[in-house]
Amino acid sequence: MNIVEYRDHFRKTLSSKFKILEIDFIFKSIIDSFFKFDSTLMALNPSKKLSKRQISKLNDSLFLIKNNCPLQYVIGKAFFLDFEIHVNSNVLIPRPETEELVLWSIESLTNGNKVIDLCTGSGCIALALKKNNPSLVVKGLDISRKAISLARKNAKKLKIDIEWLIADIVNFKEEESWFDLVVSNPPYVHPSEIINIHPRVLNYEPKIALLTPKNDPIFYYKHCIDFADKSLKKGGKLFLELNPNYYKEVENQVQNANFSEIQIKNDFMGKKRMLSAVKL
Repeated sequence: MNIVEYRDHFRKTLSSKFKILEIDFIFKSIIDSFFKFDSTLMALNPSKKLSKRQISKLNDSLFLIKNNCPLQYVIGKAFFLDFEIHVNSNVLIPRPETEELVLWSIESLTNGNKVIDLCTGSGCIALALKKNNPSLVVKGLDISRKAISLARKNAKKLKIDIEWLIADIVNFKEEESWFDLVVSNPPYVHPSEIINIHPRVLNYEPKIALLTPKNDPIFYYKHCIDFADKSLKKGGKLFLELNPNYYKEVENQVQNANFSEIQIKNDFMGKKRMLSAVKL
């Protein structure tokens, strides 16, 4: 089978799930990632024969895509802002909303600031902050050893020096009044919201990084806020990515702690997605 024939097979198999432009993008992403085939290959050499190994790899990828596996997990990488990171099913796939959170938090940072990213996952937030300003002292924390292992891999790939911590935010303690900025995109999907989640997310992305306890939709926010209350310097800032359905509850929680100048910011979709506050 040549490459155009397989592309047509790819189109036919996925035609009920995606538009043709989306299918072609997925196919090109896969052949580039796995075989380093240039995007012009099909135009310049449409009769290029695929090896048995290549066809087997494409068959495996097609099966995963057909069964709602995210493309990023299939090819093992994702883009975040201006760089590429490794991802797998142990970490969330970075979202554009999180990019907005990073860009907003960057505005508050100055040279030499001490920063911690709680529930770091792939490390994308911590890496982006340090990449933007190498003078920062940055830590990334996650309860998952597998997530931290991947974050370390991403830091090594990008040649960025970050201290990675394996710990549970529920009982994690650091030096008091040490950080200039605490940032987090914690688990914030309440189980009641599962009905609205695409199978591509629910079946493949790690539930430990997605879901809150049934009895407390802002459970992880509470612990992030409590940590920030104890560990931020006076005048230090807290940045959180929000579940728009519970933004008011999170805002109230911050108001009841030692913070002022609370701001809620909308994302590119107009949803209340980000919060910042200043430690008193």
